[in-house]
Amino acid sequence: MIEKMEEVRRSRAKKKLIRVTFPNGKAICYKSVTETMVATLQELGADILSKITLELCHLPLLSKEIYPKYKEWMKPVCDGWYINTQSDSESKFLQLKAINEQLFLGLTIELGDDLEIQVNPNKEKHSKSKDKLLVRFPDGQYFANNNALDTFLEVIWEIGIEGIKRKELLWRGNPLVTSSKLFNNQVQVDCQRWIIVPNTTKDKIKLLRVIGAMLHIKMEITTI
Repeated sequence: MIEKMEEVRRSRAKKKLIRVTFPNGKAICYKSVTETMVATLQELGADILSKITLELCHLPLLSKEIYPKYKEWMKPVCDGWYINTQSDSESKFLQLKAINEQLFLGLTIELGDDLEIQVNPNKEKHSKSKDKLLVRFPDGQYFANNNALDTFLEVIWEIGIEGIKRKELLWRGNPLVTSSKLFNNQVQVDCQRWIIVPNTTKDKIKLLRVIGAMLHIKMEITTI
């Protein structure tokens, strides 16, 4: 009896996944529901994004600005669009269902814990260890998200992109901050502001240290 109860508890704890299948047969189902949703919206394209009218937290679900209150959850999609991902798997499932029904997209959207997971080809590759960052500012404030990319971007927002841009820094011979997207490894962090994001955690640390030195900010940066 005890073993059966344990099995039920483990079953209930399984993570819910989302799978989106397009009319042409292409399917998206990643380990992260957020990645699945972002990839789905990228596949739909900017023309469709502009027609989505859903709201979350009394603000548009998709926006061309980063809401300061929700910047931790604002993920870039494409062409300057961001999505507020502050919701659970069930909510994202309902959001995708609503988008599909409102715009007659013909998608098949499934929610379950036994869906086959695909490898996200666009996901940042991490080493098996030391793929998370802890960044501590002189005032004691610190940032440590689930992955190095999110921590890197949050630190950039905290420092302020305008101050970084004024230093006219270069990374690998290219301008670190530009007013439009010029390179594949750039991420939009503000209106008309794109920053190069290094691929590896090691290079992210190196770049943050360069920025800190140039702006006289003594950040403690470690891997966790």
